[in-house]
Amino acid sequence: MSKIWRELADPKVHSDFMSSYNEGGVPVKKSRDNLLKQWVYFVNVCGFTFQFVSIEQIIECKAYFVQKVHPSTRDSHPPSEHYWHPWYCKLPKSLNKASNRKRVLKALDCALQKWG
Repeated sequence: MSKIWRELADPKVHSDFMSSYNEGGVPVKKSRDNLLKQWVYFVNVCGFTFQFVSIEQIIECKAYFVQKVHPSTRDSHPPSEHYWHPWYCKLPKSLNKASNRKRVLKALDCALQKWG
């Protein structure tokens, strides 16, 4: 059973792991306007919690998991070995199993239906 929720963005607590290659992510940006709420979305499925800063990131993650076979991740990278891994290389390998991949897709669909 998956759990889906959202929280107000707080730079002290939440990080954006998908927009940069930094190992610990980048602190989220708090909304400049008090009337516009900036949300951070969470999807907990198969023992792993995804954290998204925008609906577009959920769509990007769903597009990754729709593919059964993923292309090679070999590419030219900066010399710092810990700072070039894209977000999908840091995921647990068990999430790409067929049964878990279906659960992840279902949970991401639920999140998109709820807030997208």
